[in-house]
Amino acid sequence: MRHSSILHAVTAAGLLLGSSSLISGASAENAGHAMAVSIDDFKYRDTSNELTDQTAVHEKRLRAFMTALRDDVTADRRFQLVPSSCGTSCPTDEPALRDRLRAASLAGAQILIIGGFHKMSTLVQFAQTVAIDTASQRIVFRKYFQFRGDNDEAWQRAERFVSGELRDRLLESRSRQ
Repeated sequence: MRHSSILHAVTAAGLLLGSSSLISGASAENAGHAMAVSIDDFKYRDTSNELTDQTAVHEKRLRAFMTALRDDVTADRRFQLVPSSCGTSCPTDEPALRDRLRAASLAGAQILIIGGFHKMSTLVQFAQTVAIDTASQRIVFRKYFQFRGDNDEAWQRAERFVSGELRDRLLESRSRQ
């Protein structure tokens, strides 16, 4: 798959889709140091067709998820959190993603983490997390997560699991270099 096709696939349809490849050598050079990571706010899409408008509740839970994810990365000495360059309104089209990768790299981030949630039904939600090497613009890690429930407890449980998986996979990819 061509490089531009990967970036396009990652951002298609508002949820993140794509292919994965191994982390580049640029990140491996810092194997003994904390991995510099930037985390853009994830997007949220609800196609559950529930009668009640839960937009405000979902926005609140998504903000809490993003805060907890960043707090987990900050608390883990193996990582250094680099502030996101686009705040809460990160565009998802391909040219803008290239700009975000460039901005994250200039800020010192080796990895840019992007993601999205999709509420399919009353009980089922999907989350996808994608970690992209800012130097090579290649996907380091991509995983779909499914979680049940749409309450604070379900979102907190999902965040703890996603956070642990993400950090473990990033460290594994770095150790393979």
